[in-house]
Amino acid sequence: MDVIDEAQQDLAGGNLTRARDRLLAALRTNPASQPVLDLLAYTYLLMGDRASAGAAWFLTAKADDDPTASAAFQALEATHRSPIALARALPINAPSEYYPHRARARLERLTSAVRANGQDWVPPRDTVYFDDVGVDADDFVDDDFPSPDERRGGRPLQQRVVASLIILAIVATSASVVLALVFS
Repeated sequence: MDVIDEAQQDLAGGNLTRARDRLLAALRTNPASQPVLDLLAYTYLLMGDRASAGAAWFLTAKADDDPTASAAFQALEATHRSPIALARALPINAPSEYYPHRARARLERLTSAVRANGQDWVPPRDTVYFDDVGVDADDFVDDDFPSPDERRGGRPLQQRVVASLIILAIVATSASVVLALVFS
């Protein structure tokens, strides 16, 4: 039984808190899962928390003019009056490119609204970190790996093997440097 089935059973049994917690835990391992985000939004609605439902639907392909989602989006905006507060309320745990087109459009509008207020916000997983010599992690992206839409359940074996080989090479290089210093 998958997390959706388990959460639906929790909801049917009236255990809304357990369903919510189960879905939030699922987002840690599959952060852009549309079925999980959608069921999470409905769970929040059942709990009477329209703003949180709006935050979950913000990251889905739900249409802006859908009556239920529209009311949730309005509640989200009313609860978080500033664009930066709204941005921080989103359960975003994946790069924005992993979310559907409508969600990316909402994120772009939100980013523009934050900037219009003189603030700066980048969706958390869109931040690129450089090391001391200016190496960007995106420089190591391999186009042969599946796209976010093609991924199902974790990293592909090929990607894990490549990452393991890179780590092994780093460890071997570090060990040889230490040995050279010790025995020279």
